Amino acid sequence: MSTSPAPAVHDYGQRQRGIDYSIYSFNRTPTGMRFYVAGYTRPGDAVMQQGDNVTITPPGHTKGRTCRVVEVVYSGSQWDAVLDMADPPAYPHEPGARPAPLSRLLFP
Repeated sequence: MSTSPAPAVHDYGQRQRGIDYSIYSFNRTPTGMRFYVAGYTRPGDAVMQQGDNVTITPPGHTKGRTCRVVEVVYSGSQWDAVLDMADPPAYPHEPGARPAPLSRLLFP
């Protein structure tokens, strides 16, 4: 029986004084999105570790999304992290958009 603790959750979804971050890059991955984020912590705050969950608000979204910490590096009170967001929300197709022809899907 494993007694490993559950990953901690760090909430950066609501930006406020002392809790801020910047998303300086992102990439699409086969399973979702990967964000490259920098921010800072207040003295006494819990530090992020690999495997923890972080709630951030990506550009173009109004709600916070939970991401998993892949890598985090601290330099004093500043941190630099790589976050993975699995299963990004589905966006509706734009009105009038035509689906790809079946022949293109079967024979790329």
